[in-house]
Amino acid sequence: MAGLFSIVLHSHLPFCLGKGKWPFGEEWLFEITLDTYLPLLKAFLELKEEKIDFKVQFGITPVLMEQLKSVYFQDEFLKYLDSKETLLLKDQESFQGKPEYFNLANLYLDELLYYKKLFLQINGDLVKAFSQLQKEGYLEILTSAATHGYLPLFNNNLSIISQIMTGCEVYEKHTGQKPIGFWLPECSYKPGLEKIISELGLNYFIADSHALTEEGTALTTRLYGIHKYKEPSKYSTYYSYDIGSNLTTFLRNPSTSELVWSRDLGYPGDGAYREFHKKYEISGFPYWKITAKDTPLDKKELYSIEDARDKTKSHASHFVSMLRSLNSNFKRVNKSDGIILSAFDTELFGHWWNEGVEWLKEVLKIVSKEPGMAMAHPSEMIKNSFNIKAGNLKESSWGMGGFHYTWYNSETMWIWDMIHEDEKELENILPSLQGLEGELLIREFLLETSSDWPFLITTSQAKEYGKKRFMEHRNKFRNILLNIKSGSVVPDINKLDKDDFIFKNINLEGLKNYYART
Repeated sequence: MAGLFSIVLHSHLPFCLGKGKWPFGEEWLFEITLDTYLPLLKAFLELKEEKIDFKVQFGITPVLMEQLKSVYFQDEFLKYLDSKETLLLKDQESFQGKPEYFNLANLYLDELLYYKKLFLQINGDLVKAFSQLQKEGYLEILTSAATHGYLPLFNNNLSIISQIMTGCEVYEKHTGQKPIGFWLPECSYKPGLEKIISELGLNYFIADSHALTEEGTALTTRLYGIHKYKEPSKYSTYYSYDIGSNLTTFLRNPSTSELVWSRDLGYPGDGAYREFHKKYEISGFPYWKITAKDTPLDKKELYSIEDARDKTKSHASHFVSMLRSLNSNFKRVNKSDGIILSAFDTELFGHWWNEGVEWLKEVLKIVSKEPGMAMAHPSEMIKNSFNIKAGNLKESSWGMGGFHYTWYNSETMWIWDMIHEDEKELENILPSLQGLEGELLIREFLLETSSDWPFLITTSQAKEYGKKRFMEHRNKFRNILLNIKSGSVVPDINKLDKDDFIFKNINLEGLKNYYART
């Protein structure tokens, strides 16, 4: 036997197309596509060409999937690449007499042109390209709630059902397959979610390591305190858990996650890697390395691709040795091999950590030849009943303090007051909804309830943008609702803005029928 390794990449961006450009808006998606999604596709295709039998769990949220599939995105992304090419040519002009900088700009240009060629080869359809890798067994694509809604804070099941059901239908529409794995938005869980997730045809989801409670007593107080519970055992993440309702949960391994996720304690902060925060004033491209964590930006040294690649190889070897050691320790104590599941935001690889994709590729290559470890999809582990125990989860998330504070606090309570108001309105009017008006109402409710808006406010990453985007969709919801109630003709929002490529043809009747049964 061997220990089983599973790496989960969670890909998500809020609805941003046509919603501003810089610094907040659709360039988020363009940047991530160039820095992360295309490099990952390249790495996966190269591993396939090298006949490496790799396995990766690749979550794509429905709202991201809808945007990647839109013609608007595909056209605008090509324009974005053209603008980047122009900027790099200007960099080269400015670097005359500085051969090291000129050569680095030239390497960036070659890379850019390669990704443009790859994007055209797949006809701009990243979702189809990743779905093909799923059909071939390399990827297991997870779905999620439609707009990454923060499920535990909803007041009624209709909101949860509309998020999950729409997410599953978008997935099936774009991949041609039914989803079996589910990413809990923000790893946020509350008891009872498993019943809805299972009834909608899903087999497993991912939770954070502290979600497990060995006592089997879930937290009952959502916002006003935390009940005491027994800490899970040291090796609790090395099992998967049957939590009832024919649903299995897998827990993130904290040791492996910290090595990759932490810029201060983990690999991404190494001095040889490219500095994210220092950009060249002409183009915005980075030409410097981290050098040292405490080195001021104006003292950063020139980036060396060769040195960085050497580091990725040594860090990949170190990571796999850690996998081997963790599994050996678990096996020594428990007399069986364990599961090590490492889950990350996909955007860490390539975008935030430039060398992350190369590191991941190297890890997958090493593990494929490692006698003590093997890669496996969660669905395969379930099928083979590998290390499954009965268990219970407590209300939790991967946010600050492991609970809901990041999304519910003094700065965001007003958002939830409005959402809870709209939940009641939607529940009351649902039986009478029909046609385009009903679909538009559901769509705006889904967009209003994205977890991104309170997250952006709390973290101050784009506070005013988060407020503006929440109110935009909330106001649309209220206006459509008012028109439906008064019997007025509802304006066709498709003709008013670029929202027409997001959640068209919502299964209104399916939602009504399912909710009526529950």
